[in-house]
Amino acid sequence: MLKPVTLLFLIIPFWLLAQKGKPVVAPASAAITDNREIGKKDLAKIRLIEDTLARLGEELTYDSLLSNRQKACYAFIPSFVRALTIENSFYFPFDSLYTVSKIYAPDSAFRIFTWQLVLPGGKFRYFGVMQMRSSKPKFFPLHDRSDTMTYHSQRVLTNENWYGCLYYNIVTNYVNRKPVYTLFGYEAADLLTRRKVLEILTFNEKGTPIFGAPVIHIKMEEDSFRNKRYDTLHRFFIEYKYNAPTVFNYDPELQMVVFDHVAPPTDKAKGATFSYVPDGTYEGFIWKSDKWNWVERVFTFAINQDNNPPVPVPLFGKPKNQPELPKQVETPK
Repeated sequence: MLKPVTLLFLIIPFWLLAQKGKPVVAPASAAITDNREIGKKDLAKIRLIEDTLARLGEELTYDSLLSNRQKACYAFIPSFVRALTIENSFYFPFDSLYTVSKIYAPDSAFRIFTWQLVLPGGKFRYFGVMQMRSSKPKFFPLHDRSDTMTYHSQRVLTNENWYGCLYYNIVTNYVNRKPVYTLFGYEAADLLTRRKVLEILTFNEKGTPIFGAPVIHIKMEEDSFRNKRYDTLHRFFIEYKYNAPTVFNYDPELQMVVFDHVAPPTDKAKGATFSYVPDGTYEGFIWKSDKWNWVERVFTFAINQDNNPPVPVPLFGKPKNQPELPKQVETPK
């Protein structure tokens, strides 16, 4: 009998319409899933495989026995490969695989499937595959090597040594007319710690996916002379307590990435990131000069002022102290 062992993840679709000259997010219509592109025999074959995958997906996610979860996961992978090797399989939606996260690039150049396996001791292993939009089978398996990486933020990775997580959103910017994809991911780091990941994806001249690029510009902690230090990262994380609800996504109205500022509950807990929780303020990144530039405070209102309600569009007139959104990005001096 299948029994839930834990709430593994929460995937919230965030499909948004593309806008000219702005970062774009994949709308639902970008998911090209026209079964008419698949021959009748192949369509019948892929539907049978999908039924098997749906059953295995439930087992690898919810079965109470580790051996059953592992067996289902290792059976899931070759079955999924068989489905992806069918001609025009990119156009099949795999809607029955509700235990697998699926995101499409805004230009529908590819889609990424990710899922996780719960291991003993609060450990997790991530699996994934990137399928390119092509009539002939073309896909890249994603091999999770995150447990072997000592400094994750500065590593340039490939699908062979991928930083494993569950992707739930993707936006696109352009540098020298080439797309730079920003992926949003969720990682259950261990029993007590969760992470949200901002991952940068590009493709090299051979068409191989490259994870990590120096386009995240952020202020680090002050040095001993109280000078602001800046650094350029290849990927960015927030790390927090396992049950703390956090926001980390692209906001199309603000045209920026918005995320919770997480902090320790007490001064003594500083550095113990497994205890960090949102403190009610929000940081962000705004795309400017071909980089994601850090914004220290997304909203400037104060919640302890009666004439300054924390709403961007008040219902009953404009208050005296309306919150102002950041107009300029702080740059190093």
